Amino acid sequence: MDNKELVDRICQDIKKSKKYKSVYDKTMYRIVRDFSLKNNNQKIVEKKAKNLLHQIWGAFYATRPNFKKVLIRLETDIKSGKSAQESVLPILRLQSSVAERIPILSDFYKKIFEVTGVPNSVIDYACGLNPLTLFWMDLPASAKYQAFDIDQDQTDFLNEVFGILKVKNATVALGDVLCDQLEYADVVFLLKLLPCLEHQKKDAGMELLKKLSCKYIVVSFPVKSLGGKKAGMADFYRNHFKSMVEKEGWGIIEIWFDTELVFVIKK
Repeated sequence: MDNKELVDRICQDIKKSKKYKSVYDKTMYRIVRDFSLKNNNQKIVEKKAKNLLHQIWGAFYATRPNFKKVLIRLETDIKSGKSAQESVLPILRLQSSVAERIPILSDFYKKIFEVTGVPNSVIDYACGLNPLTLFWMDLPASAKYQAFDIDQDQTDFLNEVFGILKVKNATVALGDVLCDQLEYADVVFLLKLLPCLEHQKKDAGMELLKKLSCKYIVVSFPVKSLGGKKAGMADFYRNHFKSMVEKEGWGIIEIWFDTELVFVIKK
């Protein structure tokens, strides 16, 4: 069996799993291919690929939501007269990484855009449910917001939410920063993404920062683990990030929030 045949077979087997059937095909193929280059044992490669997918994607939902039921609840809330912000808050709580951002949303984008200026275009990579924080961004109607993630079901769900809430300037699509073409935007969000990239490929974070075509990059890091432990995480990420970018000559502004550490890079 040649390498491509092995990779295709493993991808097909993983996609049969209910947990992983929604994963972007190109991401699945990339991860399985990388492991298969180091080991040609199908069971070992499949196990390693599943473990990595859980770390970089699956772990952020304690329980996978039933998106159809969530949409029904959203429509009910809107019909009852709730605002868009009030209606999406329960949805944001479904994903741990985004839920941590809820307490700081009133200041989060305000402070970021004080540095960048109000952008005409935004790209949000590895977005999770973060596109629903669009209702706190105060972007002009003419601004374009694009988000990308590796979860097909979640991507479809977010576009349906925007349809229900009559959002015209935002789209969500499948995308992987490690294998897809990167588009231009005034501001690019890489929120809590760099640690996930480093799990997959050494120096992937720095390579991405250099490749991005934009005026500003917004990079953030968690200040505690998914299990709730702080254990010096913020200082670790701060020191690591600063040592990584210090030779590039970029302008960097640091913004501390209670639940997130943010760096705004001017390219």
